[in-house]
Amino acid sequence: MSDEAVGRAPPRLAGKGECLPDTVLSRAVVVRMRRRAPNERVEPFRRRVAAAAGHALRDRLAAWAAGVAPRLTAWPAMPDGVVDRQADVWEPFIAVADAAGGQWPELARVTAVTVVRDTRGRAEDASMGVRLLSDLHKIFEGYDVRSTETLLKELHACPESPWAEVRGKPLTDRGLADRLRPFGVRPKVVRLGSTTARGNAAAFSACVRMSNVPLCDRQMGMW
Repeated sequence: MSDEAVGRAPPRLAGKGECLPDTVLSRAVVVRMRRRAPNERVEPFRRRVAAAAGHALRDRLAAWAAGVAPRLTAWPAMPDGVVDRQADVWEPFIAVADAAGGQWPELARVTAVTVVRDTRGRAEDASMGVRLLSDLHKIFEGYDVRSTETLLKELHACPESPWAEVRGKPLTDRGLADRLRPFGVRPKVVRLGSTTARGNAAAFSACVRMSNVPLCDRQMGMW
């Protein structure tokens, strides 16, 4: 007979591109980084230089947390739209913000609503990306190359697919390119018999065929 121990800790996951599945995104606080603009200057981070100040801040936060811990027993009021898993994720942040007082309670709730809305939208886009890869895999069966025009016609005709009406309009060549870009796929000039056209080669279909590989690995394996 064994005793069961339950432990919970917040892991940190990092990825390049939209490589986290929606099952992870719905349980996470997503902090998105962007590439620095050419005219932006940042100070290099050096651990040996910042360590003393960082340790001092850590000690101050630990002392503050020890003082307010007895008050962190009530359930904080969650903002509208932050429910279910996202409420579980954001509850500790909002409880700490309420304990800090001042402007922090409002800032925490506004931030929660903003991040949750953005994460949901990106999770839906990621699910659509997986659907697009699956449909394109079927369209590529038996072909070495396919033009973008043909791909779009086939996608629009896919039964029970959303591509004939994406936000009220059929998926366009630009929309297709935008949805494939996070997977490292870009259209190029391909030869179709005696003519050439913009399209994709069978190597793309070979990548999509790895359906047993997690989404993040599939993205990083694209050309």
